[in-house]
Amino acid sequence: MSNPRPRGGDLRVLQVIVQPRENPDWPQARILVDGLDIFEAVAPGWVGFDPDQLLGGDSSPLVPGHQGRRVAVCRCSCGEAGCGVIAPIIGLSANGKQVLWRDFRDFTGVFVDPISRYPQVEQIPSRRWDVPDLRFDRDQYRDTIAGAAQDRSWETPQRQTARLLTERLAPLGLVLPPDLPLDRAYPEWDGDGVMVRFGVEFEDGTVHYEELRVVSTEHDPDQAARSMASGLLDTPSGDWSKTFGV
Repeated sequence: MSNPRPRGGDLRVLQVIVQPRENPDWPQARILVDGLDIFEAVAPGWVGFDPDQLLGGDSSPLVPGHQGRRVAVCRCSCGEAGCGVIAPIIGLSANGKQVLWRDFRDFTGVFVDPISRYPQVEQIPSRRWDVPDLRFDRDQYRDTIAGAAQDRSWETPQRQTARLLTERLAPLGLVLPPDLPLDRAYPEWDGDGVMVRFGVEFEDGTVHYEELRVVSTEHDPDQAARSMASGLLDTPSGDWSKTFGV
């Protein structure tokens, strides 16, 4: 049964919840409006983005800036945003007291993360979703996102290990020879390892990524992250691809 959807124009209440998927290391952040999953009505079975992609306090893609921007808040049931998204323009009202979501659209081959890498996204053909424009009180909205970002009760030990490894490596300015800077670490989909991704994004929206796989026999996430970082840093960078390449 499709969930009912709110009427456009009224002030709504935003909620963000994190739910597990088939792999507990990779949950989804789902958007609720007045307690309803309004996207289920138009796109049954579609899933939310990873919580680290969608949340993050003031750095969250959901936080509006001075100008509105297109943000994908839901993606195809397969988990690949390139197959399709629900992407409204998120911005502020004229008086700055409300957050507006408007013009919900579907794009194919345009989004990987909630923010498209294509600078001219508004010029790319899209399909409009039958979702009404939404208005939220700015204070309630920002408090909701900040609270959801701070709550990491969903984080598995493997996910925590990857986050701590990223935090250890990020300040070091690591580069995978010849010229790929560190992006982030994340759990391997199948297995106990952690993938360390290096890559660049080009102005035309294309990307070039390469991944290394690091492992540890430690069970405590902090100790595992320390061990993985040491294994990588104790190896000459010129040997990383040979030693840790996948």
